[in-house]
Amino acid sequence: MANATSGVAVSEECKARFQELRAGRAHRFVVFKIDDAMRQVVVDRVGPRDAAGEGGEAPRSKIFFVSWSPAAADVRSKMVYASSNEGFKKELDGVQIDLQATDPSELTLDANSSSGVAIHDDCKLKFNELQSKRMHRFITFMMDNKGKEIIVDKIGDRTTSYEDFTSSLPEGDCRFAIYDFDFLTAEDVPKSRIFYILWSPDNAKVRSKMLYASSNERFKKELNGIQLEVQATDAGEISLDALKDREDNMRIQNNEDNSTQQSGGRSKLGGVK
Repeated sequence: MANATSGVAVSEECKARFQELRAGRAHRFVVFKIDDAMRQVVVDRVGPRDAAGEGGEAPRSKIFFVSWSPAAADVRSKMVYASSNEGFKKELDGVQIDLQATDPSELTLDANSSSGVAIHDDCKLKFNELQSKRMHRFITFMMDNKGKEIIVDKIGDRTTSYEDFTSSLPEGDCRFAIYDFDFLTAEDVPKSRIFYILWSPDNAKVRSKMLYASSNERFKKELNGIQLEVQATDAGEISLDALKDREDNMRIQNNEDNSTQQSGGRSKLGGVK
């Protein structure tokens, strides 16, 4: 199928090899390239599951899509790959994390390993204060400067506004965040949900994205009481309306309110400033 933006087609073998990796776990990696005529994306090379780079099968895995564009590459090549990037990704159903790299240091295993990342005791302490004692409205967490430990970044008390929370998330770096979302059901019953947010903006550094993504599952396990999870790359994905929609969907799926499910009613915001 041709990419309408660049006119570059994607060979069927590309999709076949990707599905073998995603569904059949037949490969460790697949490298794709644009052919010499700059008309089609084709398979360049395939790495078997025992290829060098890891010490055995991991209990969990993530599929990374890497756009490799080194500084020394030809300008025309950079432009063709850049214009084909979005169209090609759409052909690969199952990509979980998208990275852009210009140097091998941005793709080191250290940047994609959670094994060496510790979690400071204050993270669990402050989360429990929010979850059990309702002492905080939100908490943001960050990697320390060495990328070795997750620590508490900022805390918002119960009087802080939602705008205070969203403005606490940096535009150029990643964060983990917890937000205690108050709302009213369609029947005006006050309730709350604890949202866990992986904040990974598009303009964050590649290494930061990889480090936060690879530490995400482990960190979540340390926070007992999370009810809903959101992964966001811009503020629009965690707007109040977006959180409300997620809560509505969860409530319907869990059959907590059969009358709302049948009537298509929505919850109303409440207690959020």
